[in-house]
Amino acid sequence: MAVAVSAASSGRPHGGLPAAAAAALVGLNATGGLYRPRRGPSLLADLRAVLVRVLLVGTVAALLLAVRPLAWLCSSRSPRPSRSRPRARERRGPHLPVPPLPVASRPGRRCRRTSGHLVDLLRVRGEFGLAPVGQVAAGAVAAGPEGTDGAPLPVLGGVADVPALVEEHGVGTLLVVAEDVAPGHLDAVLRISFGLACETLLVQPPAAVPIEPGRREYLAGLPCARVGWPLREPGPRCAKRLLDVAVGCVLLVAAAPLLAACAVAVRLEGGPGVLFRQRRIGLGGEEFVLLKFRTLKPADEQESDTRWTVRGDPRMGPVGRFLRDTSLDELPQLWNVVRGDMSLVGPRPERPHFVEQFSRSCPGYMLRHRVPVGMTGWAQVHGFRGDTSIELRARLDNHYIDHWSFGADLKILLLTVRAVLGRDSG
Repeated sequence: MAVAVSAASSGRPHGGLPAAAAAALVGLNATGGLYRPRRGPSLLADLRAVLVRVLLVGTVAALLLAVRPLAWLCSSRSPRPSRSRPRARERRGPHLPVPPLPVASRPGRRCRRTSGHLVDLLRVRGEFGLAPVGQVAAGAVAAGPEGTDGAPLPVLGGVADVPALVEEHGVGTLLVVAEDVAPGHLDAVLRISFGLACETLLVQPPAAVPIEPGRREYLAGLPCARVGWPLREPGPRCAKRLLDVAVGCVLLVAAAPLLAACAVAVRLEGGPGVLFRQRRIGLGGEEFVLLKFRTLKPADEQESDTRWTVRGDPRMGPVGRFLRDTSLDELPQLWNVVRGDMSLVGPRPERPHFVEQFSRSCPGYMLRHRVPVGMTGWAQVHGFRGDTSIELRARLDNHYIDHWSFGADLKILLLTVRAVLGRDSG
């Protein structure tokens, strides 16, 4: 962007107003997404947004100038240079390898639909800056698609291979052609793409997929949408972490007498070893040590790692049963939250043995680890704790991740307080 701002008052330059006006205009354009790279940049598409911002900055500057008269102030904006930079590179040839994901036809058909035409377009129109390097099959696929006029596009793998393929081929943009994805696979493909360090475009999104206004684009006339989720951005992640630290520290201090009373009761009932430490799987599949008040003594470490806790276990005394029923046994996890192992709200962490088992039998289970695990979560406040459906629990957890908001975390915390006070948290 080129911004030219000049001002004079009685022959002397005006100190900070020109720089402030320029900074304000740049900031407004940036926050409005005007500098975000897009395919097929057009000044006309952004003309109204640019004019509104220029008028807004000009009005504020005019009000300031009414107090300190200036000779003149001028602001201008060139047509999105940040979006034209890829074009300069495109003169040297395509610069972003892109596997259109997935672009395979169903068995017995050559792909002459959207994906095949899209491959042809990317091959001959260098101005898009995209060079297809392969495809990923989502569902049963025969030979993998080819363009209508070109050589076949190699099948690089399946949906589960996408993260490794993105890293191996240096993928900058991932294209998901919605109409060529086998029914029932689209959600899985999109959720896998959430954790990738590359841009993801959903081509011809179905009507059932909501698209935010700022995310709708066009690729050679085909409607597409940028795929993303809130916690992928640093701002929301930072806000969530600040909430964890602030609330976690306050609760630790406020609950100190209660923590001490629970520790004394556990010690008197069961002897030494007030805290129970257990390996759990957290963000990104990493292990951490979860803390709880001990409610019973397992026979050995293998038992605690591979067996469910059974309600009514004869080894559980009155204190342990009370702590379990009121969820007070989980209070030490506040230290896990402050330390950064967990969040206040998120999918509940599970033991490595069960994570491996559930990931084989439950589609989407591993996608729960896209965010930090939590002390409570959307599934837990709806009764999915302990010996309940793992598939439904994973579905609710992924719904929470896909639609995360700061307000949703606050709502879940309030629902958790209500559940604990009502002793229906199970």
